[in-house]
Order: sequence, then structure tokens, then C-alpha cells
Amino acid sequence: MKKLASDIVSEGQIYDPPLVSVDGDGYIVFDGNRRLTCYKLILNPNLAPSQELQSYFQRLHDNWEGDLPAEVVCQIENDRDRIDAILFRRHTGSQGGVGQSTWDDRAKRNFIERTGRGGRIDVADEVERLLQEEDMLPESNIPRSTLNRLLSSEANRTRLGISVQGNQFQITHRRDIVVRALARIAADLAGRQIVLGDLWDNHGKRTYLNQLENARLLPRDEDALAVGHQQQRARRNRSGQRRPQAEIPQQTFIPHDAPQIAWAREQQRARAIWEELQTLELARYPNAVSALMRILLELGVEDYISEHELREGEGLAQKFRIVADHLFDRGFLDEEYRNELERLRQHEELISIRSMQRFVHSATFAPMRTELIAYWARLNRFLVSCLGR
Repeated sequence: MKKLASDIVSEGQIYDPPLVSVDGDGYIVFDGNRRLTCYKLILNPNLAPSQELQSYFQRLHDNWEGDLPAEVVCQIENDRDRIDAILFRRHTGSQGGVGQSTWDDRAKRNFIERTGRGGRIDVADEVERLLQEEDMLPESNIPRSTLNRLLSSEANRTRLGISVQGNQFQITHRRDIVVRALARIAADLAGRQIVLGDLWDNHGKRTYLNQLENARLLPRDEDALAVGHQQQRARRNRSGQRRPQAEIPQQTFIPHDAPQIAWAREQQRARAIWEELQTLELARYPNAVSALMRILLELGVEDYISEHELREGEGLAQKFRIVADHLFDRGFLDEEYRNELERLRQHEELISIRSMQRFVHSATFAPMRTELIAYWARLNRFLVSCLGR
């Protein structure tokens, strides 16, 4: 940013106008925050967080030729699809700090999860095809980019009874209920009852899906299909035969094909731990994985309790039960699984809440790879539901 600020002063202007959208009496900056921050510091060096930086920006301020402009030319766009298209094309290189920052893997993944861009399968196209088969398409065209945004995370797709695993579109719950829910969404989008701005972030998506849930339009756990009966469109080879899929042993605590979470802004640490647990190899880092697993569970239940304003529990086991009961009451967990979680909470068997505590505090109780895989098998539905809130 110091290089960028120096470049702005030497050129006497900001190249590539920041991308903004009108928001009441002000603007939301979608691209150009570094440029605008640098310019604010050049205008007022006292805003810098240290004496050294204040001195640096004061020198830049003094070196500006002529009067410092009070306004900055910006590109104003209010069509959020167009904003996404511009963002997607702009981020191609940093030029040593003077140009725009290249997005790292996490930033790219955030963008794809938020917008639905970049995936190999077009979920909106699959939904439209499904509704066409059932003769339930709305009369007006469905805004596909808006539908893809809503269905950009596996967590949201799971609530609607569909899934995209291995680049295959699957119906995971009773077809009639899934089709009914998707038809309602298609009608809302085509009729503009719900627009892009309503689904711009994860909060908006959850709010809309919660409305459908309250209207009893979403499938419930009891509507789930057995694995062998899930309907899917599988890719086939040239001879028309289904391609066999090789079994790959689980290498990390959270598999890479695990359901995606629609993360909220205040869940950034939980999200970082989730991503680390998708990266750390179980065979090499069992102690780190076991500790992070325990931290993720605690962060998840505490965040859920805070989000739903539930009564506080005194320890992890009690908080775990409070969240499990609440998820059961909301229809996210069935009774059999809730009972399994209660056994996990109460008992001192090898796979239990108490054993998770010992992984962190015991000098002799070390986790094994197979045990950690068993923890994921027992806890994954709870963690996904809890973190998805």
C-alpha cells in the first residue's frame, strides 16, 4: 500500500476508478478499497496507525503537486450482476503492489461460494430442467444468476433436498417435496418477489430459506431418501456406461467433498479452523487435528447458542445437548441421530465428548487416525447443522 500511495502521488491521480454502488446518501466500495484508503491517508496523514506511517504519508502529502482534490472519480454501478462480472475480470495481477491484489485461494472460494460463479456444473440449469420435466416452470424467465447465488453453497442446497457432489446434481429427499420447494423459489425469482439484493449475502439467503421453512415448504429429515435411492444425473463414458468411482481413503478430518457452510461474518475463526481441518493430514498431524476438532465444536455450539439466544450451559457437554435439542426441535436432526448424540455426550466410550477433552488435556491419551475419522462420521451432521445455524 505504501508503493500504491507513492504511485498515486507521483501520477497525481488514481488510475482505474474504484467501483462503487449507491447506498442511501453514500456509496459502498466493491473494488478499490486500497486506493481509497491510500488517498484518505494522503489527505489526512494523522489517520495512519503509527508515527512512522504518519510521517511517511505526511511526506507524500507535502509532495503532491498543486491542490489535493476533495473528490475521487469512481465507476458507479447499481446492477449487482454487472458488479460481479467486473470484479471477476479485474483481479488478474498485483504488479508488485501498484496494481490490484490477486485473489488468493480463500478469496476466490469466497467469491465462488457467494456468487455461484466458477463451478463446473450449472445448478440453476439443472433446477430449470427438473422443473420443466414436472411442467412446473414459471411463465417468466428465471434469473439464473440469482438462483445460482442462492444455491451456491452445499448447506443451502441441503436444506432444499438437493446436492452437488462429484459434480453431479442429486435429489436427496422426496422428489415431490423438493420440486414443490424449487418451484416456489423459481416463481418468487421470476415474479421479482425476491430479487438479487435480497440474496446478496449469506444472511439474506438464510432469511429467505427460513421463510420457506416456516411456511413448511422445505423437506424435512424424514423426507430424506436412502443413499441407494437418491436420484442423480451421472456423467457417462462414450460407451454409455457409468464411470466407476475409485474409493479414496479419508486423508483429512473434514473431507474436501463435505457440505459447504453458509458462513456468517462473525464466524471467521470457525471458518478458518474448518478449512485447516480440510488441509491437515490425519496421519501427520493427529494432535493438531484433535485439538482443532475440539475447538471447532466449542466455537460452533457457543455461536449457535448466542445466535438463537438460548440459555447458557455450564460446560461443553451441556451446551452440546442444548444445541442438539434445539436442532431436533427445528427438524434438522431426527430422533435416532439425536439419541446417538446424547450417548456421545453422556458416555465415556472412546468416541465421546469426554474423550475429546482428554485429547487436549491428557499427557498420555493420544488420538489415532481411525478414531478421528470415526469422530467425523459421528459428528458431521451435527457440525454442519450447528455451524449453518
